Amino acid sequence: MLKQLILIRLKGLFLRQTRSSKNKKTGIGKMILMACLFVYLTVVCFGMFGALFYSLVEPLHLMNLDWLYFALMGLIIIIFCFIGSVFITEHEIYEAKDNELLLSMPIKNSDILLSRVFMILILNYIYEILIAGPALFMYIWKIGMSAIQVIMFVVVGLTLPLLIMALTCLIAWIVAHIMKRVRHKNFIVIVVWIAFFMLYFYGIQYIEKYIMLLIVNGQSIADAIQKGLFPIYHLGIAIQDGNILSLIIYLTCALIPFGLVMYILSTQFIKMATKKSKVQKIEYVEKPMEESSMLNALLHREFKHFTSNVMIMMNGAIGVILQLIATGALCFYVDDIQMILQQLPFLKEYVTAVICILGIALTCTNNISSSSVSLEGDRLWIIKSLPISSKDVLHSKLLFHLLMCLPVQILFCLVAGILFNISILDFVLVIGIPASFVIFIALFGLLMNLWKPKFDWINETVCVKQSMSVTITVFSSMGCVFMIGFIYFYLSDIIPIYGYMYGLFALFIVVDILCYYLLKTWGVEKFNSL
Repeated sequence: MLKQLILIRLKGLFLRQTRSSKNKKTGIGKMILMACLFVYLTVVCFGMFGALFYSLVEPLHLMNLDWLYFALMGLIIIIFCFIGSVFITEHEIYEAKDNELLLSMPIKNSDILLSRVFMILILNYIYEILIAGPALFMYIWKIGMSAIQVIMFVVVGLTLPLLIMALTCLIAWIVAHIMKRVRHKNFIVIVVWIAFFMLYFYGIQYIEKYIMLLIVNGQSIADAIQKGLFPIYHLGIAIQDGNILSLIIYLTCALIPFGLVMYILSTQFIKMATKKSKVQKIEYVEKPMEESSMLNALLHREFKHFTSNVMIMMNGAIGVILQLIATGALCFYVDDIQMILQQLPFLKEYVTAVICILGIALTCTNNISSSSVSLEGDRLWIIKSLPISSKDVLHSKLLFHLLMCLPVQILFCLVAGILFNISILDFVLVIGIPASFVIFIALFGLLMNLWKPKFDWINETVCVKQSMSVTITVFSSMGCVFMIGFIYFYLSDIIPIYGYMYGLFALFIVVDILCYYLLKTWGVEKFNSL
């Protein structure tokens, strides 16, 4: 039965990644596209980590700290596997939705648990291969390895995810208990991911500096790892020297915690699977009834639906996240940018244009309106059956996109304009052009979604990642950014930069008016016919 459960979960994972429709099977073209994407991501990861380990292998070998090389590899694997699987572990083990269904069948509790653990381990092994593969290749290429070292490396590679699994289960248990007591847990997950991305970009920017510090202070770092992280220390010694005793110490530290965690989870599985979250009792307090407008009610409905799924928020409003990060980056690096402007004074006249282009480019990935109709799915008849005009429904979807994207867009432009001390007239362009482009994306995306809706999705994330309307909207908006720069490149000798920007502002206003007229006429008719 365990084998069958694992096969079902593997098949489900495969279908979630490749199949986007209930009625259509996955085509060969899509399979080839997914395979190419997987190969591309693999090459990128191998290149990134390969460059990192290429910088470390020879200096650490010359310092006779080969074990530190493998210890750093182990630490990087632990960090990436932990970040990539902690929320998945919390969802799969502690908050699984199909526990009651599986428990009603003649299936052993241990088989259910092990099938879930197996899927998480597969994910960790994938992360590990992307990191350990380049590390092994660089060491063999630059230094060389004996047969016993290769065997030790393989043993460590097979068992390291077990240690990570024990740590992940413990932290995921804490996260699950915290999440049960938090009202808006999706926002917490997003904040954590934003923090991770900011740390990632920060680390990428200063990676050369940290590599040099690591090489210069290699011995002190080695001493710290030897004293504070002795399992990782013995991991490195086992691979470097083929030391059996160090391997036994490392395996003891990896296998015993994993075994204890599995034993505790198996004994507490029924309790975890059937335990219901405590609901706080709220005493009713009589208050005067407040009347809300139809538009406010529809906006509240859109907000509740949008925030109910983390993946919809992450994929639908990634531009909002990027703009928040960009705003913080501008404040952090303003002195460096000012120094560049002082060294290259001819760039100052283009500051306003660059801010506008950045504001437009960052909002291109917001596809809230271009998937809002598709997200209704087979529940579309409910909103259409209510005494609400189609125009009001479309207005709510349009306005929700603007309320999500415009404030962050304006904040970014205001901060950029203040930091670079632009004039009042320039502020009109800096705020007006990106804002009019946001309105264009909201209108164009909603029109595309009415033209190419997708209601037969299996998972809601398909609407914001793989639907035709989202693809058209995102690539069209990105194409607009390239066309803006391309056209000015050929007209720069004829039209001054400010004349071009005012013309662009006027063009966006005209296009917005035309798109809104089209939404009120054709869009309403199309919505009624869906």
